[in-house]
Amino acid sequence: MKKQLVFVYGTLRKEGSNANFLKNATYIEHRCYAEGQLYDTGWGYPALILEKDKWVTGELYEVTKEELKRLDELEDFVENRANNLYDRIVAKIKTSIGDKEALMYVMNTKANDFISIEENDWIIYLQR
Repeated sequence: MKKQLVFVYGTLRKEGSNANFLKNATYIEHRCYAEGQLYDTGWGYPALILEKDKWVTGELYEVTKEELKRLDELEDFVENRANNLYDRIVAKIKTSIGDKEALMYVMNTKANDFISIEENDWIIYLQR
């Protein structure tokens, strides 16, 4: 069965409220980075908006097709649907062993009431 790399930056991280979704996935790297800006949505989870020259801290996992399907459901992502909450894209991830391509979930637009997360790290943001 083919596996896929996935970059996670919010509730799916080890310390996050949805970490159980990845409990059987292969944990590749603890601190890696994707380009973008994190925002607090006010709904208990962050949004990543693509922005140049800013780096979001996250984790890299290798997931099965079934695990990816469960992540899609959590992120309310349906392929080829126009009104997804999050889009799933292929992004370049900076890791300690070089750049990797991985899937990641991003929001296309941010709401006016979203709060910019200066640290660009959801877990650190929650701890302050």
